Amino acid sequence: MYQYIKLLTKRPQKTFFNEFSLEFEQSAIADKKIAKFRALYNLDTDIDLPISYAFIAGFNALIKTFSHKHFAFSPLGLIHLKSEFEKTFELDFQQDFKIINKVRQDRRHPMGKIIVIETQFFQNDRCCLINKNTFLKKLKSNKRERISKQQAFIGDTNFILNHAKALAYAKVSNDFNPIHINNKLAKLFGLPNAIMHGGFLAHLVLIEKGVETNKVKFDFKKPCVLPCAVGIFSNDKEHHVFSANDQLHLSVKVGE
Repeated sequence: MYQYIKLLTKRPQKTFFNEFSLEFEQSAIADKKIAKFRALYNLDTDIDLPISYAFIAGFNALIKTFSHKHFAFSPLGLIHLKSEFEKTFELDFQQDFKIINKVRQDRRHPMGKIIVIETQFFQNDRCCLINKNTFLKKLKSNKRERISKQQAFIGDTNFILNHAKALAYAKVSNDFNPIHINNKLAKLFGLPNAIMHGGFLAHLVLIEKGVETNKVKFDFKKPCVLPCAVGIFSNDKEHHVFSANDQLHLSVKVGE
């Protein structure tokens, strides 16, 4: 975790651009690492990895992008709003591949700035998959922020999430952001406690619901404060992750 903080706080002299691209050559992901992911979700080896695994595969490149001199903001405290995936060709993560990250960071938001990073995965000289992530960098507080109406959900909250589970996912994904690991550091960013990784919930939905798709969109809602118990409510092509008191944490739209 402290190496993660050191990397993200080591800020080179800034040369700001509204848009820029970075390219990364990625080595094949080790069998052992993929096996740990499968073990975390009890995913059999004869079942394909979810399309959302691309976020883990591209995470190291994402961190390097955050720490690049052209990236305008400190990545600490970034709020992950959306993650979209679209696959056009099969991508074998156990073979070498290339990543191109296209960054746009000039969009305004009432709370600060919107940053969009489009990650393109290339293998055998063709783009196989695109993962677009949208982040919010808060630059000012807004006490009059609109509170969305609560939605009622039906179902059991039978997935227990705690700090041990968050740490296990951090080891699988390399996402050691302190807001997911340490209560005291999470509180420095205005959170009541450490929160579960949004990526963990995204994988959970696809795996538990047996979703196989070439296109999916994740909308991250309220933070999932640890410890807690969550459930998955499904309706047609939509899935929602919720916890007690009808707290909506994630909405998933398949094929959109």
